[in-house]
Amino acid sequence: MSQWQLLSVFNAVVEEGSFSGAAKRLELTQPTVSFHIDNLEKSFNCPLFHRTARGVTLTVYGEALFAHTHKINLQLEMAYQQIQHMRLGQAGEIHIGASTIPAEYILPSFVAEFLRDRPGLQISLHTGNSETILTGFSAGEFPIAIVGVPPENAPAALRLWSDEMVLISHPDTAAVLGERPEFDVIFSHPFVSRPASSGSLRTVHNALKEHGISPERMRVVFHVNGNEAIKSAVLKKIGLGFISKWAVQSELDTGRLAIIPTPGFAITRQFYAICQAPPLLSCFQAFWDFLAKQATRLENPACAEL
Repeated sequence: MSQWQLLSVFNAVVEEGSFSGAAKRLELTQPTVSFHIDNLEKSFNCPLFHRTARGVTLTVYGEALFAHTHKINLQLEMAYQQIQHMRLGQAGEIHIGASTIPAEYILPSFVAEFLRDRPGLQISLHTGNSETILTGFSAGEFPIAIVGVPPENAPAALRLWSDEMVLISHPDTAAVLGERPEFDVIFSHPFVSRPASSGSLRTVHNALKEHGISPERMRVVFHVNGNEAIKSAVLKKIGLGFISKWAVQSELDTGRLAIIPTPGFAITRQFYAICQAPPLLSCFQAFWDFLAKQATRLENPACAEL
């Protein structure tokens, strides 16, 4: 019998007050209970019970052991409850990787709603450009990732939100450019741009090429790493910038920034969620299912399994 099983017999004797009572509770014979208690006393090299005709009482050594076993039982009960909550998707930590736009502007509202009825869960969001996130996903750093490039060889994937890359400027610059500026006029202005590893920049470059426009025509004077940096630079009139409409909606609503119209030239993309092959932990599966259902609330109602 293991040490823990011996302690279980010990606890039963203490709580029942006799070997016979413990034997009945544990569905063992009384000699078997006595045998196990004798072995436990030998292992501690001290008596744990005073044995009398009326039953047993704890020695000072037995009292010390019982105090510790009581704490152990409480910890085991807490562990059991936690494991059951994890099994049911009600507890645990969910690691998610997400590229910048969904991480900063889309996911927070979804996470808030997801956690509202799941107080035992925690979510750790790992943020980076799409290339970084895909690398982390492939390395197993997080089983769920959300990126702005089509997934390749992902065990499971969802098509989520659509995105539009818009050309923004300071309102004063927009007034000078007018309502229908020619591309030659647009590209005569300086630009603010993300680094080459950015999925957003790749989307812009691909769209320009598809319309017969060389990305080299963008005269980038300020390279920045982040959407907030692009907005700040454009607000300071450093240049024009392509940015996700998700990232700039607040500034557009307040009139702090303006969209430069480019008729016949729309830059759109899709965000995708990918996950590792099942089985996922219950909490991860719960988030995956929630994400799939909630995606239909956004502007792209067609959320389907790829």
